[in-house]
Amino acid sequence: MISGVKNFLPANKLLPVTRLVEALMDSSAASNQSLQETDDYIFIDPRAPRSVNTGLPGNVGTSNMRPKRMVFAEGMVFVVGGIGYVEFGNLEEWAGKNNRSIVYGGTDISDPGSFIRTLEELGKSRS
Repeated sequence: MISGVKNFLPANKLLPVTRLVEALMDSSAASNQSLQETDDYIFIDPRAPRSVNTGLPGNVGTSNMRPKRMVFAEGMVFVVGGIGYVEFGNLEEWAGKNNRSIVYGGTDISDPGSFIRTLEELGKSRS
């Protein structure tokens, strides 16, 4: 009976936002896929020498070298668009296990009902 109940419980899996945050904040624990997804992100670190900050168009003195990946204890995640409680819980769980502090926000907080209504509106507009 216990094994049947486990099928209904969510697996201990990192959601996409949490995987990206992990790759940015602690690259040693991140998967190769997550690291590849964040390779093209622009890093602007005021503590790094000017020649290390890459990806800035028109900047003189930049190089094509990838800056050294660093470990961060604090982070802020802001999503342009809807965010949900499950995503927040997944991120908070990861932060707690890895002794990190995360601030999480977005332009809209969606509860399950409003998420379904948004999907219905999108479905109607495409027909």
